[in-house]
Amino acid sequence: MSEEGKKNGATPPPAEKRDNKPNMPGPGRVVRIPGSLIFWGLLIIFFAVMYFWKGSESTPVKQWTQSEFERRCASSNITSATVVPEEGGMLYIEGEYKLSPAEIEAAKLKNPNPPTTGKFQTRVLESDKIADLLSQTQIKIQPKDNWFTSLLAMVLPVLIIGIIIYILFSRQIKMANRNAVQFGKSRARMIMPDELKIKFSDVAGADEAKEEIQEIVEYLKDPIKFKLLGGKIPRGCLLVGPPGTGKTLLAKAVACEAKVPFFSISGSDFVEMFVGVGASRVRDMFEHARRNTPCLIFIDEIDAVGRSRFSGMGGGHDEREQTLNAMLVEMDGLENRSDVIVLAATNRPDVLDPALLRPGRFDRQVVLDLPDIRGRRQILDVHAKNIRLSSEVNLDTIAQSTPGFSGADLANLCNEAALLAARYNHESVLQCDMEEARDKVCFGRERRSRKISERERKLTAYHESGHALVGLHCEHTDPLHKITIVPRGQAYLGATFSIPKEDVYTKSKLELLDQMAMTLGGRAAEEIIFGDITTGAGQDIEVVSRLARMMVCAYGMNDKIGPIKYGDFRSHVHIRFDAPPVHESSEATAREIDIEVKKLIDDAHARALAILNEHRDELEKLAQTLLEKETISAAEVDVLLGRTAAEPQDVPAENTDSAASNNSEAAESVTAAAEAAETAADNPDSQA
Repeated sequence: MSEEGKKNGATPPPAEKRDNKPNMPGPGRVVRIPGSLIFWGLLIIFFAVMYFWKGSESTPVKQWTQSEFERRCASSNITSATVVPEEGGMLYIEGEYKLSPAEIEAAKLKNPNPPTTGKFQTRVLESDKIADLLSQTQIKIQPKDNWFTSLLAMVLPVLIIGIIIYILFSRQIKMANRNAVQFGKSRARMIMPDELKIKFSDVAGADEAKEEIQEIVEYLKDPIKFKLLGGKIPRGCLLVGPPGTGKTLLAKAVACEAKVPFFSISGSDFVEMFVGVGASRVRDMFEHARRNTPCLIFIDEIDAVGRSRFSGMGGGHDEREQTLNAMLVEMDGLENRSDVIVLAATNRPDVLDPALLRPGRFDRQVVLDLPDIRGRRQILDVHAKNIRLSSEVNLDTIAQSTPGFSGADLANLCNEAALLAARYNHESVLQCDMEEARDKVCFGRERRSRKISERERKLTAYHESGHALVGLHCEHTDPLHKITIVPRGQAYLGATFSIPKEDVYTKSKLELLDQMAMTLGGRAAEEIIFGDITTGAGQDIEVVSRLARMMVCAYGMNDKIGPIKYGDFRSHVHIRFDAPPVHESSEATAREIDIEVKKLIDDAHARALAILNEHRDELEKLAQTLLEKETISAAEVDVLLGRTAAEPQDVPAENTDSAASNNSEAAESVTAAAEAAETAADNPDSQA
């Protein structure tokens, strides 16, 4: 403290008062007045001005003498008047009288529509004659006003208007100040267990996650059992998984099963433009939680506030970092925070700060991955309770044909099936409604309104027939499900759908080679039938090129190059698209890679041509049937081609996504397969 401050006797404020007022309105704070309040204020001022203007408006008034007044009264020329007694025996009279024809004509020079009456004022001496005249004309006599009454008549309107304005503005100012004080308060909403009504049985397809989080429920129900054994329950649990896998639903189920208060807030609710507000809200939220222990705090999308500091990933500013620091201290600081468990959900755990993920804060990470076929069947059972299903619906088939679907996708599928059934006036949801809803969710709605020429319909029919026929005659492809030449979603002309029998997480070299041949089957059919090629196979070529390069450079599936990885095939979200490519091989090796990639693609193309030339009659049958029916199922294809159900196809069904071999679906299928195989290659420990 300076010497001048000591001389003046100034003492610094206590630390408590300095630090605990982050939200008090300062001298630079602007109080915003709502527009409705401004409107009503202007309306009141307008009426006040009109009132005083009307009261003070100047109207020509005739000043009469007593004799003139007596003459007018005698001739009954006065229409109305008011008499006010005054001191000294005088009477003040004002009122209206009838204008004479001459006065009316004179007034017409100034006003085309002159009035027929005029105003007058006069003071007369009170006498018997005046009293008789007043009684004859029935003029109203008022008592004399005192000075208080006159003053009150002038002041009262202004006073009333001022009171109304004060009430309105003072209320808004108080509300603004109150909001300023509460600006740093937590926005977490406290939900009691009775309001949730969500059980663990409502969370399907996540058995491992439910088992792992069951310990938190048991601790909240009976914490003494754990404390007697010296065990400590995890202070924080981070729910990690792709969008739509049920992270928020699982957190609600934990709070409902444990029957404890549940504080819910989003990570974005902490971040404000004012520095220090987010940290204040974090402290206030944990303070409320300590008053209601045991309880749960659920922070949804915590990556909005928990990003790594000074990492360059996602940026950051002082407000976010102060908020994160306050959260780190509250979760594991000097103060005891027992019986307050923090649950958080995110689909981006890679961007979170390491200090937030260490033991003592988020001790446990519960992964909710995309459900497998068994989990999808359980999820469909949960959502199917809310719709009226027909007895012919086979949910096992739907679960088998929806690999890669999350719980939210399956819920949307059931809802779309119910909407389709209502649109088609079905009494219940049929199997065709479920399959149509699945295709709509996967690839979009059918676009039958698109006008397609007969040439393009024929070209599409042979293209899709080529995909399907090569897939049928390859040993290691997924079973055919449906062929269509009806445009759907991003598929401009048609699609060929293949569905695996079960979920697998690796693909063999033979399966990838057969997949490449099936993908090039459409282009091969165009060459055989039309002797020409079109741009319809552009996406197929792109997918095959990427898959062949990954087989050579990433999977080690080439004898000449060997099990060596060249290049970087990861597409991480933090890698810039304009970043320079990674060159990890010499020019000679790059040339060898290009040769081997081209050889794989040429071999797949040659296989597709050989299969279609050998079974050209089947290609013609399939294409003509497609032109007639537009959509045919796998069973109809077997009948058309004379294939029986007992004929062995040796399908291992090793694919994680449905192979949709068309202008865009084939790309999606093979890309998904390649990414699944890449993931398995990057994580060899996960393979049995």
